[in-house]
Amino acid sequence: MAGPWLEEYRCCPFSLGDDSGHEERAVYIVVNADDMACYAGRTRPTRLLRRGAAVTRLRGHTTGAHSKREEWARYWVLPLQPDTPDEFVDWLERTVQARLGLPRRNRRWRRA
Repeated sequence: MAGPWLEEYRCCPFSLGDDSGHEERAVYIVVNADDMACYAGRTRPTRLLRRGAAVTRLRGHTTGAHSKREEWARYWVLPLQPDTPDEFVDWLERTVQARLGLPRRNRRWRRA
């Protein structure tokens, strides 16, 4: 699906704490211990990062979120070329979410 925007093919997932490389833009798919997809997101940072954008974003998701750390086990990365247009990154994220049957937004309901 990423076509010519794919920076490189990665054949296996990373453990949740492992560094994903040095990609700047990516779509990532989080799976649980049973390899069932439970979240998909995207990165398109506006600043340079010292490590991969996907692992940086995942650490933001799991900091203080005990339930995610318990459920999420590994993640796949579709690293994209640094000059991939924002619109394409957004489209690819939505398409991956739709094909995997994942919600576009994960919000917790608050009690009134």
